[in-house]
Amino acid sequence: MDKKCLCLCIQPFCRTIFSFSVSIFSVNFLVPFIGAKTIKVVITSLFICFLAKGIHAASNSGFSVRKMMVEYAENPINIDQTHPRFSWIISSEERNQIQSAYRILVASSLINLSRNRGDLWDSGKVKSGETIQHEYEPMNLKSNSTYYWKVVFWDSEAKSHESQAAEFETAFLSANDWTAQWIGKGSKIETLPSQGFYKDTKELSGITDTIVHDGNSLLMRRIIDLPRKILSAKAYITGLGFYEFYINGNRVGDHVLAPAKTPYHKQILYDTYDITNLLTTGLNAIGIHLGNGWYNPYKKWWNDYRMQWFGSKKALAQILVSYTDGTSQWITTDKNWRWTPGPVTYNCIYDGEVYDANLDHQGWTTTGYNDSDWKPVTVFNQTRAILCSHRMPPVKVHETFKPIEIKSLKGGTKVYDLGQNFAGWVRIKVSGRRNTVLKIRFAEDINVDGTIDVTSNEFAKATAEYRMKGDSIETYEPKFTWFGFKYVEITAVNGPLNLIDIEGRAVYSDNSQTGTFRSDNQLVNKIHNATVWSQKSNMIGYPMDCPQRDERLGWFGDAQVTAEEAMFNFDMALFYENWFEGIKANQDEKTGDIPIISPRPYIHDEGIEWSSTYLTMLWQFYTYYGDRRILQHHYSTMKRYMDFLDHSSKDLILPKGWIGDWGSMVKGWKEGEPASVPTAFYYLDSRIMSKVAQVLGNKADELYFKNLGEKIKVMYNKSYLNTETANYTDGSQMANSFPLYLGIVPENLKKRVLDNLLNDIVVKNSTHLTTGVLGTKYMPEVLARLGRGDIAWGIINQKSAPSWNDMMRKYTTMCEFWTLKQSKNHVMMGSIDSWFYKYMAGIQLDEKNPGFSSFVVKPIPLDSLGAANARIETMRGTISSEWKKQDGQLTLNVEIPFNTSALVCIPGDELAEVKVGRIPVKQALGIENLGYKEGTHILKVRSGSYSFTINKK
Repeated sequence: MDKKCLCLCIQPFCRTIFSFSVSIFSVNFLVPFIGAKTIKVVITSLFICFLAKGIHAASNSGFSVRKMMVEYAENPINIDQTHPRFSWIISSEERNQIQSAYRILVASSLINLSRNRGDLWDSGKVKSGETIQHEYEPMNLKSNSTYYWKVVFWDSEAKSHESQAAEFETAFLSANDWTAQWIGKGSKIETLPSQGFYKDTKELSGITDTIVHDGNSLLMRRIIDLPRKILSAKAYITGLGFYEFYINGNRVGDHVLAPAKTPYHKQILYDTYDITNLLTTGLNAIGIHLGNGWYNPYKKWWNDYRMQWFGSKKALAQILVSYTDGTSQWITTDKNWRWTPGPVTYNCIYDGEVYDANLDHQGWTTTGYNDSDWKPVTVFNQTRAILCSHRMPPVKVHETFKPIEIKSLKGGTKVYDLGQNFAGWVRIKVSGRRNTVLKIRFAEDINVDGTIDVTSNEFAKATAEYRMKGDSIETYEPKFTWFGFKYVEITAVNGPLNLIDIEGRAVYSDNSQTGTFRSDNQLVNKIHNATVWSQKSNMIGYPMDCPQRDERLGWFGDAQVTAEEAMFNFDMALFYENWFEGIKANQDEKTGDIPIISPRPYIHDEGIEWSSTYLTMLWQFYTYYGDRRILQHHYSTMKRYMDFLDHSSKDLILPKGWIGDWGSMVKGWKEGEPASVPTAFYYLDSRIMSKVAQVLGNKADELYFKNLGEKIKVMYNKSYLNTETANYTDGSQMANSFPLYLGIVPENLKKRVLDNLLNDIVVKNSTHLTTGVLGTKYMPEVLARLGRGDIAWGIINQKSAPSWNDMMRKYTTMCEFWTLKQSKNHVMMGSIDSWFYKYMAGIQLDEKNPGFSSFVVKPIPLDSLGAANARIETMRGTISSEWKKQDGQLTLNVEIPFNTSALVCIPGDELAEVKVGRIPVKQALGIENLGYKEGTHILKVRSGSYSFTINKK
């Protein structure tokens, strides 16, 4: 029910119901008529009515708080932080507006909040313009509780404005809150090595192999009796590897492939659901369906770079039911549950799924089902892993696709082209006779003869099979696996193929899309769209490399080069925060080394350029979201990693690993080249650590890491720079561009190194790049910084291979390599997308003002480009930049959020007049003209919407 609509409808009754709403009597009276959950909405809406006076005052004055967040989420129900942080976004119709002070109130009830009584916390009036990351100070939050909050803010004229009421709910704040037991089937005691997992079947040699892998899915259920009228109910649940949760015949929530993958021996995520409307007084049926996921893989896949085995399938659930009489009841997973094999007879992330509809247990999630032949569950020993709330957005089904083309092959096989490469599966509706088997295969490419090309799946079978039970119409979609594909092949065995409907279902983490980009260059638009789709396809609970083959791992390098692009396009805060936590947990206890893949148990590997991602992305996260606490939380881990680098170096030079500029097109390139890359990242890491220490106020560390960086720079240039030729190592594009990017080239050689780079691009390689994963990110960036965005633009628009155009001619997502071989859905070559936002649209972060408190709008004038626009939602509000050239005039429209400022750099001749609207900027109030530099007019502009124009001289 919409709260605003409800508020208007029931205003005549507000006074009467308000006087009774806090009494048990009134709740008991209303529950039978409109339901407990509706009561909660009604009461919340009533108090919003009473708080509306402040809201209306704010709106009438042109101010409103349009978004309120607790730990990055609006009205979350799963907070497991004892000191959550509050953020808000203010909108104003007026320019040059700021917040001069704020006051946060947190209350245990809406009544208290309506009376401006923050009985849990009242920050008092704080003179500050900060609107984000305000930490809850007291230590008085309780588990499984609901809290209400609002913010009062003062504008530049000291007038106060009040937000609407918002709420947040806590999950478990202590491990001691868990009383549920892990349940499943099989042996109660699972023998695991001391590390907590098996990564190779060879580890079983010399011991009795007690692991009997059951690939069948597992159904578990229990009947519970709820004797009184229900006020509210919440469920806390997880299942390993993947689970589905049912109550009284209904699927709970819309999560799929839950919970997200973590280093299971250290950390397991649980989900929180409000299940009030699914329960009823009396008997209720609760069901859990388990699949293997990453937790319980087949032995064929036990491998360092594939899967590890952590134990048998198991589930943990705890339900809190609160009654209208003030009492409550816990329901947990325990020995009273029962199990039976499920209808999924085979399930594997890489190979796919086999579903036998004849084994469906119709009605197994209802109270009337007879489970007398089911067996008692096994109660397992408690795991050593920490249980953490699954606060990041869950994986869900999003877009659906209908075939754009259907081809019929010999034997009745059909191939469906869905028009877009993506991660997910298909849902089919079919009819036919019993035991007809539909074999569904997935592929990214197609052969000339119309058959699917499964080459990029490598060793993954990537197949789903559905055995029909013979009902009139049957619907099937996979439950415990996913595929990366554009093409689907379906073959019927033991009967004809009678397909009524098929649709592709895109599956990815529900990170809201917060950025849009468009230009009048169609190739650039295709690259952007392909990048967005590759990003979607590769965020299924963690940043993946690819969704289709027997890998699907969280390689650090892929995440490193695309993090900036991802944060421009999506809200990645909780997603990355969770990923960082797994990395922290997996740091090698002995050496301080960081893995190069996560989530996965720590396994030593050479790849400083990959493991350094942990530091580079934490810094990017801080600058983008203004999150100082994440730096505090990870600082000791970051320092231990730096100790590892120190001990791994010799005279401050790190040895070459096996990665380097992966995918490089340099002739004769070998893995690990250029050899200078690990040491370059060592320098970058030290520089980041110095800045982090500065943010945290650690002066000693700031100076130490700054000096370390200077020493590394000296040794780097001594070891890798040829001062005669002004080339680094092999003189390749990556070798020369990366030190330019890092700013470590001696000043007297900087121009010559840049000239060498330009010569390699334009003359030697005819404006083609030769860079791999790393260079493709950093080379266009440094070209733009050094005033040669025109060269990067030439590379972007290159028509012949290797080029983005070569990819876009055939594919709808980004390819792994410039050769177009192997994966057709790796997001890493889409790192160029951040260049579009930063240099075409011109939206650039200023890391000295994190969280976009102040930023730069500086589009580069590029030949043949007539228009570009981008819009991003930040922690402080909407930033947009839209420009076009027409009839000798450049128009630049910008939007700057409340309480922020921007340097707007407008390209043009020095003597050309810049106007805002029809007024010369020199005469405009509130705009500060900072002069002319490097071909741009520089203006200091505060919040509001502006339209600037400049004519050619």
